[in-house]
Amino acid sequence: MKTKIALKYEGPALQGGAMDVYQTSSNMIAFTEFMVAAVKETYGDSAQAKAEVSGFERGSFVTNILFSVGGMASTIFTALTPDQLLEVVKGAFEVWKHLKGKPPAEVSQIDQQINVTNNDGQIINVRTESFTLVMNPKAADAVDKFVNQALSVEGVDALRLGNEAKPIAHVAANEAAYFVPVAAVVPMSDNTLQMILTVISPVFQDGNKWRFSDGGSSFSAGILDGDFLMRVDKGIERFGKGDVLEVEMRIVQSRTGQKVSVEREILKVLRHINPNEQVQQLLL
Repeated sequence: MKTKIALKYEGPALQGGAMDVYQTSSNMIAFTEFMVAAVKETYGDSAQAKAEVSGFERGSFVTNILFSVGGMASTIFTALTPDQLLEVVKGAFEVWKHLKGKPPAEVSQIDQQINVTNNDGQIINVRTESFTLVMNPKAADAVDKFVNQALSVEGVDALRLGNEAKPIAHVAANEAAYFVPVAAVVPMSDNTLQMILTVISPVFQDGNKWRFSDGGSSFSAGILDGDFLMRVDKGIERFGKGDVLEVEMRIVQSRTGQKVSVEREILKVLRHINPNEQVQQLLL
């Protein structure tokens, strides 16, 4: 089974028929990842999808993607049509617009349909596959790239999926911010530990996270210790290769849909040990 979907950007930046090559590549990859996720939500995990760029149109950027679906799911495709995939994608875009960048206030299922209530109390009814596509972390990350980030480029005013004969979705630049991950964040664990960390890269700008190693892995963490940051700002705390901090660190695990994430914060810096001090301690 094959179907064709046109991804079209509109605006002054596209009038010459050109788009930055890196932006174009990023958009095409993200759109492909989104459509592969849509295929699996529509036809099941056993479905396989292959995407090919089949054409461009002057005056705007158009990508026609051909999806050939096979694998185990191909045995049931005699009862399925490409229109079902397009309906799922159309419904997903309606859900993102409906939620306006926020998690749903309430969700209820009736047969194969989902009632989605937004934070304004408004309700939309869509296919179950459309809603699960919106909640899919890979699909949400992809739509953030080829819709939200793409429409933030100056001179790119709108995006269209489909063509005049079969329109699927239209997104204006002022709606772009709605197309982000909207699955509710569910806390899983919250612990504060005393740890020894090696400083990989200190960051001397407000709001930026430092890079650390705990001996087994490296990670970024914000520092909330105001006294320590003040000493850093005044040059009292100086850093070199191999410096170590003894800290109180908060580790929070949360789940968004099927994706588990970890956030780390340094609550208090208890001690700063530079390499010279470490050597002196060994000689004592």
